[in-house]
Amino acid sequence: MAKTITNIEAQKRKGRFNVYVDGQYAFPISEEVFIKYRVFKGMELDDQLIETLKNADNISKLHSRALNYLAHNLRTEYEVRQKLAELTEDEDAIDQVIDILADQTLIDDQRYADSFVRTVVRERKNGPDWIRRHLKDKHVASDQAENSLNQYYPAQEVIEIGGEVAEKQLKRYRRDSAKMAINKTKELLMRRGFPYGDIEEIMNQVDTSDMATKDQAVIDQVAEKYWRQYRKLQPYERNQKVKQALFRKGFLMDDITIALAKLTE
Repeated sequence: MAKTITNIEAQKRKGRFNVYVDGQYAFPISEEVFIKYRVFKGMELDDQLIETLKNADNISKLHSRALNYLAHNLRTEYEVRQKLAELTEDEDAIDQVIDILADQTLIDDQRYADSFVRTVVRERKNGPDWIRRHLKDKHVASDQAENSLNQYYPAQEVIEIGGEVAEKQLKRYRRDSAKMAINKTKELLMRRGFPYGDIEEIMNQVDTSDMATKDQAVIDQVAEKYWRQYRKLQPYERNQKVKQALFRKGFLMDDITIALAKLTE
């Protein structure tokens, strides 16, 4: 038996309506569904149409939540799916919303990858392997990631940015030995996603010629610090502790011997 919409009442929440059927509250709908299905007072409904309206409203609500999620940042399809999965277990509904968003070009993993690579290159802090890891975590296809890297992060740019990162880091390690500072810088470049095969070329962009000459001045300062630290030990044990500490810092044994000789004069 056909049922009739007897009243449509606006909710306090903008763009939402309560639908009454045969004098009883039946279901809510969004303004989008209201317009799309041309719902009106006096409209006759059967059970199938009621289910259609309810499903359409569910899709509309999920779409609205997705739009809010996308309002401030680009997101990958995986991220949007994960967000919608927090709201519903209806995978068909999620698929429908994803299709709508894709048609509206609001989700596009290639566009996301392009934008992310351009941003990282502009920040000049991280290498291409760091980008690959990030995009993989976001479930961006590897071919899309490589497309973006090939277009926006050319090999020469990798070397130049890596050189800038290395130069900044070497200044921070100025109290370490040249060997230790260079090794720490190489390790940082690896963590930042600069390919292992590019590390030597990157380091060649940085002038480290004066670092070795500074080592003796640096080792004298560091040795004096450890010498004070172990002042309560017996002379032989004190000497060994300082020697071990300086060796761990990456100083050469010849330089350590000279520094200790100055301290024991």
